[in-house]
Amino acid sequence: MTDRILAVEDTNGQTNSLRTIFTRNRRVCSEVELTVATGISDATSTLETKSIDCILSRQELLEGTGVELLRTVRQENSEVPFFLFVAGDLTTVARDAVNAGVTEYLPLSDAHSAGIAHRIEDAIEAHHDEPPLAELLDSVPHAVLVYDPARATITTANKTACDYWGYTVDELRQQSLESVGAEAQPALDASLSELLEHGHSESIQPIEWQCEANDGTEFWTELTVQSIQYEGDTAFALHVRDITDEKRQQETLELFREAIARSGHSMYITDSSGEILYANAAFEDVTGYAYSDVAGSTPRVLKSGAHDTEYYRQLWETILEGETWQNEIINERKDGSRYIANQTIAPLTDSQGQISHFVAVNDEITDRKRREEKFKRLYRATTGWIEADSRSEACKQVSEHVTMLLECDLHRVFLSDTETDALEPVSVSDQGDGVTTDRPTFEAGEEIVREVYETGVARRCDDVWTAENASNAETDLRSKLVLPLGDHGVVLIGAREPGCFTDDDEWLVKIIASILTAVLDRIRNERQLEERNSRLAEFASLVSHDLRNPLNVATGHLELARESGDLDHLNDVAASHTRMEEIIEDLLWLSREGKEIQRPRPVTLESVVERAWSYVETGDATLETACERTIDADPDRLQQLFENLFRNAVEHGGEDVTVTVGLFDGEVGFYVEDTGDGIPSNERDDVFDSGYTTLEGNTGYGLSIVETVVEGHGWSIDLADGEDGGARFEVCMESE
Repeated sequence: MTDRILAVEDTNGQTNSLRTIFTRNRRVCSEVELTVATGISDATSTLETKSIDCILSRQELLEGTGVELLRTVRQENSEVPFFLFVAGDLTTVARDAVNAGVTEYLPLSDAHSAGIAHRIEDAIEAHHDEPPLAELLDSVPHAVLVYDPARATITTANKTACDYWGYTVDELRQQSLESVGAEAQPALDASLSELLEHGHSESIQPIEWQCEANDGTEFWTELTVQSIQYEGDTAFALHVRDITDEKRQQETLELFREAIARSGHSMYITDSSGEILYANAAFEDVTGYAYSDVAGSTPRVLKSGAHDTEYYRQLWETILEGETWQNEIINERKDGSRYIANQTIAPLTDSQGQISHFVAVNDEITDRKRREEKFKRLYRATTGWIEADSRSEACKQVSEHVTMLLECDLHRVFLSDTETDALEPVSVSDQGDGVTTDRPTFEAGEEIVREVYETGVARRCDDVWTAENASNAETDLRSKLVLPLGDHGVVLIGAREPGCFTDDDEWLVKIIASILTAVLDRIRNERQLEERNSRLAEFASLVSHDLRNPLNVATGHLELARESGDLDHLNDVAASHTRMEEIIEDLLWLSREGKEIQRPRPVTLESVVERAWSYVETGDATLETACERTIDADPDRLQQLFENLFRNAVEHGGEDVTVTVGLFDGEVGFYVEDTGDGIPSNERDDVFDSGYTTLEGNTGYGLSIVETVVEGHGWSIDLADGEDGGARFEVCMESE
């Protein structure tokens, strides 16, 4: 077998030429194909075109040194024997030559000895006696693919590669790099095969390569490429290491790092002595300290002085015992302000089970604690509101507590006036008067205050000057919170700066408004209950008052029946009882339904008048009528009206009084006039009040009933002087 040897000289001359090693030792090196190159460039060109079994080189070359050539050779071929001949001191190149992978480095003066020729021959034989490629590849612990760039196919592979991809060696030999790689790949300047075909193996040292097995399973690998000579041609050995598990662990680690870095909670890690080794971005957001400010320090930089030594003793005792510490802590920021955090500190152990680090997670709860404290103060405050017995007192107490709870002294409570429907200020804070020139009221359609009252929807204006329907040239307010109080009114909170109110402020004011609304409802309900109780007492008086006449009539006829034995009187008793039943039903209806008349129908006015007269104990009084007319009315209510007017005329005008019922000239209405003494002008404003009377023993509800019936029909009643000086009651009905 012919040995192909490359001798690298410094010139083409024959002086001390390396080629003479073989001419002087033909017995040792009988079959040698010698190629001579001058300099590094000539040598590398030869290596690119020819297969060489051994390289001999001088250290001193025209374009550099033999060690530099050695490094270049080893980049492509790590196995070919390389002998370096040094003209001077060997120790000057020994270290560099060995590190570069020299086979032997020798004095140039010994180059022509038979011993050197034998050593060269032995190195070549050892190189040729390497184990078969398949055996060599299978000895490698990772997968190896041999790739032929000329054919763009895999030419051979080791057993581990077959295990990776699930193919036999013969099946792998039919695959391209694209067919064993996954569709999605990390970004490269070109495809893997294109880079190899153009000899750019140095640009992929190493890279991550995602592969696809025969069964479709994808896995990640780390790929390192080595240029080799395979069967006389240049090929590439692809060293493939499965990094799927490493990749997953790395992704998990990166995810964990990202989670810590982006966590909304302040986090830091210390060593076992408490020295801070890491702090996330939230730590700086909460404390004001950047990691660079606290690196190498201990968490004592956050100490506020709010906790005693016992607190910290228990903390260290807990975590040094391997337990997790959790408690609230008051710390101090870089700017000196304090904050409250829910702190959790957990110990971390090494492979030996010893505590190596501590991780602290701090959930800042300053705002939450403030809200809790405000809620407690609000709870204590509401006890006073609940006991308020008037709207003004409740609003005043709320105003005082708003100042305390919101640390704001610009607020007002507006309540609706039941008569004008305007919103009137009933409670104004101490500084609230200073923001306007007066205490405004709000009519329908005016300003945001009115809008909130009418819609029942709260409004928050971060800038009053630019908010729709919120302009007020006379106010210094820039921020507003306006919340409805049901149908009672609104509460207004203001500030002189824009954007002063937070969501928490709005939440708190909504609670205050809802409680105040409930208190105002309670006060109104209590007043309504009082009014109902008053009406109940009034109802009892009404029953007594209106039942008296038919009861007296019934009693009289019953006495006559007993005295005379004439049973016809019992018919009158029965009629009186019927009348009393009707009155009771009417009064019950009035007490339940109020003043509204819901069952009007056409009735003859004169017949109702005569029937009412018959149910009143009139004595010698005289009734004159001029009221032949049909009107729409409730006949029972209308009869009740006339009965009370007749009774009033008889009781105040005397037994011989004349009562006239007539119609207005040219108007829709009627009047009841008597010939009594009339009603003094200074009493006319009071006669329709319930319980008002000038007679001893009279209940004073008669004319109140009259007014109730009139208003229930939608009519009106006026009191005037009669033609003879008596009382004249004029009832004006709606025009027909």
